[in-house]
Amino acid sequence: MTAVKKGYNYSPNMKSSAVNLALALLCCAASLPARAAMETPRASTVVTDRAGRPLRSYLDGGADAACVPLKLGEISPWLVLATVAAEDKRFFAHPGVDFRAAARAFAQNASRGRTVSGASTITQQLARALQPRPRTVFGKLKEMFSALRLEAGHSKEEILEAYFNGVSYGALLTGAGAASLDYFGVPAADLSPAQAALLAGIPKSPVNYDPRRHHKAAEDRRRLILRRMFDLGLLDAETYRLALAERTTARQKESFFSAPHFADQALRRAPAGGIVATTLDSRAQEAAARALNSHLAGLAGRNHVKNGAVLVLDNATGGVLAWVGSNDFFDGVNNGQVDGVVSRRQPGSALKPFLYALALSKGARASDLLDDSPLSAAGGHAPENYDRSWHGRVRLRQALACSYNVPAVRLAQRAGVPDLLAKLRDFGFASLDKPADFYGEGLALGNGEVTLLELTAAYAALARGGIWLPARLTPGEPAQARRAIGRAEAYIVTNILSDNSARAPAFGADSAFNLPFELAAKTGTTKDYRDNWAVGYTPEWTVGVWVGNFSGAPMRRVSGITGAAPVLKEVALALKKLYGSTPFRRPPGIKTARVCPVSGQPPSQFCPSSMEEVYTAARLPSGQCAEHRPPEAAPLRPAGKPSVKFPSEGDVFRLDPQTPRASQALFFRAGEKEGEIAWTVDGRELAERGDGVAWPLAPGAHSVSFTLSRGTETVRSRPVRFGVVE
Repeated sequence: MTAVKKGYNYSPNMKSSAVNLALALLCCAASLPARAAMETPRASTVVTDRAGRPLRSYLDGGADAACVPLKLGEISPWLVLATVAAEDKRFFAHPGVDFRAAARAFAQNASRGRTVSGASTITQQLARALQPRPRTVFGKLKEMFSALRLEAGHSKEEILEAYFNGVSYGALLTGAGAASLDYFGVPAADLSPAQAALLAGIPKSPVNYDPRRHHKAAEDRRRLILRRMFDLGLLDAETYRLALAERTTARQKESFFSAPHFADQALRRAPAGGIVATTLDSRAQEAAARALNSHLAGLAGRNHVKNGAVLVLDNATGGVLAWVGSNDFFDGVNNGQVDGVVSRRQPGSALKPFLYALALSKGARASDLLDDSPLSAAGGHAPENYDRSWHGRVRLRQALACSYNVPAVRLAQRAGVPDLLAKLRDFGFASLDKPADFYGEGLALGNGEVTLLELTAAYAALARGGIWLPARLTPGEPAQARRAIGRAEAYIVTNILSDNSARAPAFGADSAFNLPFELAAKTGTTKDYRDNWAVGYTPEWTVGVWVGNFSGAPMRRVSGITGAAPVLKEVALALKKLYGSTPFRRPPGIKTARVCPVSGQPPSQFCPSSMEEVYTAARLPSGQCAEHRPPEAAPLRPAGKPSVKFPSEGDVFRLDPQTPRASQALFFRAGEKEGEIAWTVDGRELAERGDGVAWPLAPGAHSVSFTLSRGTETVRSRPVRFGVVE
């Protein structure tokens, strides 16, 4: 009575069932459209990082499910094979309806008196998704007829593409593109065989095979599909073994919300709908967020610091690698949804490198001496240095590296505030939109408001040798480059900002910027401690950090070197591991010359020491140091002006934390010893007299000199500047 044919049971009444089915399909033809159309589902928007990892999903235009339409070539072949094995193994052979399977299903359903088999092909499932119908016999016939029409008007590839874009994968997900990103965090093109088998099993019953809510059922179906793939020859034995062993746990739904401030900004710059690929690197993003959160946790209580922001740029392209807009997006108490990367704030001293770049372009040199003495600026304002002291004549290098305020104001007076404002706008500071008179000379000290985005992009221009690029969030954004400053001037500023010895008198020899690789860096702190900044760069990447309170409340004595700089240090160390870094390359036209550290001029034979300085070829120093003269012939008179033998100009001493403070001292030595010697330190005369006087070490920048009295003659030595750090 029965016979075996290609593995299926066959009975005579199946033939009549198939005939009746075909006749029924012809009968309902008049009630269907001439051709069933395939409409692409409305795309939702998924913002991804540079590797395709999803950052955030947006439902657009009232859509009730996420959907990321894809071309068939953007879908893993494993998902195609798994779906065929799970739903329709004769998909590539039938005309839209598998009549053999349909006849068997009709016979089974009729004999059981209920539906036990649907026998729907992939094309039928697509037809049902495009035009839902009631689950009745007539509805089923309409579905089959629509499938025939779809196959008549479209290729198998088009049908598969429409299926993978239109079928439901549960959890408010339409299509394989959205499902792959949501469940596994990878693009559909990158699905493994095991992941593909899990996804392929969901459309049969999205509720029952939800891998988050019914993991065991979804896993059992995955294993069944893998076995079918193996039996059909779609997997070899080794791939089958590895796929069975692979863990395919779906991601938690709530984890699909990363870099929220950045995602919002990217969506504003890109057309909505589909995948918005960005430049962001999730690894750098996580490192930046972790560094900010960790450091703020230590500052929050005693220092009254609640928030911060971090931006990382790829110097080669201007692409954003990390964008942390606040410490916690969901912190309503501390305004966590405010984006600190684009909020306007006063940058303080963080603007000084661009002033110095302008001065260099106007003929200044790194060895020039600048006057750091009391100054009354325009409007009666009297700028002060951060350490509340004056340092006399200081080289331009030291003035920038130590961020002295008074020399910067004098330099702005010399360069002109209108020219400074124009140069800052060349570096991309569009937020400085007031006239020069509005800012005045205080612009040199950062009294205008800028954003972290503008500030970091400007420092990245220095890293590129003076070429400014706008920060890019997506690869397709246009990026018009322009030269903001000459290559030589950019290099000299970079050389100063990466000189740890030059900044040691102000920040210490072991500050947060003293890293095991070259890093050019600068801090900024507003006068009332409302904002502090740190920006650092290598040739490869640039990091900008802001720390403060979105409410505008001042912090408690948190400077850029203690507030923002430690965050920058941790982020920089992470970026070094991710991308590496190289030393800054000296451009053509940069020369090195030795100068006297006191005068900044080429040393004479009488200078006690010399140092190397960098110059443009056209601005090499000339002449000879006039500060140090040959000894005079008179044997009873001091040889020229008396001088301090120890310490030397520019020396930096460090307190030993293992030795009691009271036991640490400097022994001042005089170059002349005939006569009575009286020492003066920082303007105060010491009680002890003579050569070899011990002075207890005290942190800070200091100046020492002595007077030599012999008979009726009294001569004062030239002061020597030195520093003591902890």
